[in-house]
Amino acid sequence: MSWNLKEIYNALNKRFKHTENIEFEKVSIDSRKISSKDFFIPIVGENYDGHNFIDEVSSLGVKACLIERKKNYLVKNSSIHKIFVSSTQQSLQDLASYARKRNKNLHMICITGSSGKTSLKDWAGKVLNEKINTYVNPGNFNNEIGMPLSLVNMPLNTKVCILELGMNKRGEIKKLTKISLPTISIITNIGLAHIGNFEKPKDIAKEKASIYNNLNKKSFALIPNDSEYSRLLIKKAS
Repeated sequence: MSWNLKEIYNALNKRFKHTENIEFEKVSIDSRKISSKDFFIPIVGENYDGHNFIDEVSSLGVKACLIERKKNYLVKNSSIHKIFVSSTQQSLQDLASYARKRNKNLHMICITGSSGKTSLKDWAGKVLNEKINTYVNPGNFNNEIGMPLSLVNMPLNTKVCILELGMNKRGEIKKLTKISLPTISIITNIGLAHIGNFEKPKDIAKEKASIYNNLNKKSFALIPNDSEYSRLLIKKAS
């Protein structure tokens, strides 16, 4: 079991006043793939609202979920344990921060760049996992929902975690880095992906460089030396 109800309350800075401390195998945001032993987080997207599926997952045996208080009217089934929050997406990120910090001796490798992130993550994961318990985020779960979801489902015995950090708007890498707290930060390259969301290419480099924000004197920063923005990246890492 990776979580229990009391831990989730603690991670969200809420008082636990209940007698039953339910245990969960993992955290899920997908009602189509959920099991009865999972904890459900209904995410609100542009074209969907996970709150519409709380009754459905409850009927499948799911015992607890997050819920935005203003969406309580959508839930008719009273058997599921509901934890009320203002934003389920923010709460997912809070749980991810808690998951990161509860693993005290974790080596966290975070990778960003305009290309090559997924390949490097997968290759490094396969190599390291031959010697030490290594966890990587599945597929390209690298945005403000996918990366935190990956982190909350990281096995407790993980020694090395490798996370891919994606970016399509300003401030995204900074937020994901603050959650993941890398000990090794890697930028594969600086290209023109998502240039439409930035004024100039240099702004992309500055945003990518946010992956170095939380490093310390024991950390490692891997920098693409053949980039025209190498000096900018070195300065940021320093």
